[in-house]
Amino acid sequence: MDDYQKAYEAVLSKTSRDGAPWIIVPANRKWYRDLVISAALVDTLQGLKMEYPQPAEDLNVYRAELGG
Repeated sequence: MDDYQKAYEAVLSKTSRDGAPWIIVPANRKWYRDLVISAALVDTLQGLKMEYPQPAEDLNVYRAELGG
């Protein structure tokens, strides 16, 4: 193992955390790079379990006024 690879592994192992992991993205094929990045984004966003906020007011009142 050469010095570059040792340094590479040391940086990744010391800086990657559960809340902020490193994702190694191969870049020799653009389509594959894009696939890896897209999959990582989808997984991350789904893991956030986001929901739309509930409105502060009852919107049915406004729907009735607008005829909807």
